[in-house]
Amino acid sequence: MTGQLNNPYSMIFPLLLALSALSPAMAQQGQYHVTDAPSALPGLTSRSGIATYSPIKAIDGFTIQLRGEDGVTFTFTLDGGTVYCQGDTKVSDWTYLKTKVKKNSITVLTKDDAHKNALVIWDRGPSISTPNGSFIFTLPPICK
Repeated sequence: MTGQLNNPYSMIFPLLLALSALSPAMAQQGQYHVTDAPSALPGLTSRSGIATYSPIKAIDGFTIQLRGEDGVTFTFTLDGGTVYCQGDTKVSDWTYLKTKVKKNSITVLTKDDAHKNALVIWDRGPSISTPNGSFIFTLPPICK
């Protein structure tokens, strides 16, 4: 055991691994499975869904496209049931999202991978913390 403590390279690999895992999180771009979504969301039949967070590539009244650093584009359908959260306030339509800076991430919640209908769109990314070396993703609060 003491041999590992004296080896200056014993900590390099874990450090590189941690830094490579942090890079996507710090960029606020990605997709993750949600298991603790608010239960009162329209269209969500369980407390799970898929949250995608990334800057907006394009938006109109029918779809929103988010762009990833790796060139992947995530496309979601907008409809009358989509909830739009501008900060803590629920707004009636998507037009406020046109003013979002292209480098800021937003969050889109869908039911699952097969259903690309946006249930909720927040004008910010999730909060990401790393207590005890594991990633914790927290959705923004649901707007009222």
